[in-house]
Amino acid sequence: MTVEQPLDSGPTRSYGSDAVVDLLREMGVRYVPLNPGSSFRGLHDSLVNHGGNRDPQLLLCLHEEIAVSLAHGYAKATGDLAVAAVHDLVGLMHASMAVYDAFCDRTPVLVLGGSGPMDPAQRRPVDWIHSATTQAQLVRDYVVWDAEPATPEASVADVVRARQRALSAPRGPAYVSLDAGVQEAELSAPLRLPDLSLHAPAPPIAPAPASLVQAAELLASAERPVVVAGRIGLDPRATAPLVALVELLGAAYRDDRNTVAFPSTHPQNATGDPDVLREADVVLAVDVVDLPALLVRKGRGARGEQEDPARNGPLIIDLSSGDLGLRSWSNAFAAPIERSVQLLADPLLGLTQLTAALRTRVDASAAATRRTAVCRRVAALRARQWAAVEERWDDTPISPSRLVAETWLAVRDVDHLLCVRNTRTWPEGVWKFPGAGSYLGHSGGGGVGYGPGAFVGGALAARDRGQLGVGILGDGDLLMAAGALWTAVHYEIPMLVVINDNSSFYNDEPHQAEVARHRGRPPENSWIGMRITDPPVDLAGLARSYGCWAGDPVSDPADLGGALAEAVEQARAGAVAVVHVRTAPR
Repeated sequence: MTVEQPLDSGPTRSYGSDAVVDLLREMGVRYVPLNPGSSFRGLHDSLVNHGGNRDPQLLLCLHEEIAVSLAHGYAKATGDLAVAAVHDLVGLMHASMAVYDAFCDRTPVLVLGGSGPMDPAQRRPVDWIHSATTQAQLVRDYVVWDAEPATPEASVADVVRARQRALSAPRGPAYVSLDAGVQEAELSAPLRLPDLSLHAPAPPIAPAPASLVQAAELLASAERPVVVAGRIGLDPRATAPLVALVELLGAAYRDDRNTVAFPSTHPQNATGDPDVLREADVVLAVDVVDLPALLVRKGRGARGEQEDPARNGPLIIDLSSGDLGLRSWSNAFAAPIERSVQLLADPLLGLTQLTAALRTRVDASAAATRRTAVCRRVAALRARQWAAVEERWDDTPISPSRLVAETWLAVRDVDHLLCVRNTRTWPEGVWKFPGAGSYLGHSGGGGVGYGPGAFVGGALAARDRGQLGVGILGDGDLLMAAGALWTAVHYEIPMLVVINDNSSFYNDEPHQAEVARHRGRPPENSWIGMRITDPPVDLAGLARSYGCWAGDPVSDPADLGGALAEAVEQARAGAVAVVHVRTAPR
């Protein structure tokens, strides 16, 4: 592992930023990804010369958005608070998209910034244009807490509070701006750090007993119950209680969009069945962050002609932190949803208690009959899913479904963590997930450019526990934050990076075609302003320029398996191995 070793720091003196680094160590923070800036030069020096660049170790990133995305991915992979540092106003502006992603994804990330100095007499000329009276205002609407402490003691107290809030439900990013003058102020004596056990995150919320009974009775009397799990899929502890509940009910199960919480090979896993929710009479949604997006189908047609929510849809039991994280500035998660029962609770605790309440209520014979029908349905679904992959197996350009299938075949015998993947073209049923904790999900906020940094963060956590970070990146996503590859190489973070290169920001092409059709204009023009061609980007060459191992671009489907096998070998030997694959758009 690459750890830059600082020289001996000489005589012991203590500064404001030293106390922050001591606190980060007490908090168990192992890494601080950052893009350097003079507004936190005191913190930077303390990380290196006071902390010895270990626990936490500074990780140099080539852009602030990459630094926060890296922390985002690391937090999702570990379940712990992750920390990133960004420069004052300009750095925070760069990082703001990544902060919003973490907010929508409810991920505990502490962003430390530099600011001020508050004392005008300490400001250099550049400090006037790079500081603000309320710097946190830039992100206040999409963080769970922020602070701008004015003393060394307040800096310690506010970082402790930020940790506590970011790790309490609903989780999310916090921002603490460390005044440049306070960072660099010499202390008369080291600060006493608080006992973190007395500032612990809030304990899990338990469901209201009456609501628990109501939910159990609804599920026990359901004829076609379906269980859906969402963000709880980041927690490996979730799989066993989910399986127990689904098997007890004889219910069909499906993962929420871009999540994995259930074993792919379980005979009741109907993920990918487009009708299972529509036919349900009761749906138990476990930690589904955006229920309306799951339940209400909206196409790409004219906005005035969108499909309305079905008024006679299933009864909804919502087991989650509910609307606790709802903010008025962003419309994220604000679409109205009709809940029959709301179990406002920690999803894992609520799941355990709900299962216990169901054991005396479920008719075992009826559950067995349902289970048989669901298993038959899922077996047919799996056959259709694989047949759809085989149908396009020899397509040129390479089909995205074959890309996923071949990547799975290359890594199935390797202990790995899937950090990112293609979402719009992901073929369900092909990758065999063991359950929760095996895939880190998408950005949360839909921010293109999230993938590379989050991939590195997830792969870093995977490396530290002996796994290989694996991911499929789109060409547009990679090009927005390709510098993340340099960080991975520099800090010796092994990764298998598969680039799904359809040479387009393709997600918007169907939208342009639909608008054109609606207006009576040629949909054939939808590619203009979308295609990344003329010239095509040499993504393999770009990766090599950052120090990655990369072979030649793969265009022939017959060459894909061999290219992936070679890349896996390189990644297992410690490389950031990149496979550039030219694919069809869909």
